[in-house]
Amino acid sequence: MADTADPLNALQAIRLPAVPASLLWEQMAVALLAGAITAIIIQMALAYRNRRKAASLEQRFIAAIDEVESLGDDERLAAQASLMRGYVKIVAGDGAARKQGEDWLEELDNLFRTEFFRKGNGRVLLDGLYSRQPPFGSAELGATLRELLQGRRS
Repeated sequence: MADTADPLNALQAIRLPAVPASLLWEQMAVALLAGAITAIIIQMALAYRNRRKAASLEQRFIAAIDEVESLGDDERLAAQASLMRGYVKIVAGDGAARKQGEDWLEELDNLFRTEFFRKGNGRVLLDGLYSRQPPFGSAELGATLRELLQGRRS
């Protein structure tokens, strides 16, 4: 008569050798180090991309300032003021772009790290918009705005 014992019962369980504790900690350290390096590389790539994107933003606004140069003084000044509001809205947010009066000039000075708007000829963006005789020409303002935007690019 044939052997009726189950041949699977004769198999022994396969056991892997025990992993030494020191090897496990080394693997965890290597994994953590690889994760940290990956995070740093991703952060650097995002910062580079954001910097390139910001540079193109300033270039677009410089080109827009150049486009309004052909307008008359009053229209040019209004267009420059509108461009600055749009720029601040993109860079600093809607709340910053909605500021009025001296707060608006202070926001511009903080953004460009200057005193041109509060204490200099940049006050025309506040005072000159509503007066008949602006104290500072909008053509000169355009050149200064170009310089300030180029300074933020670099």
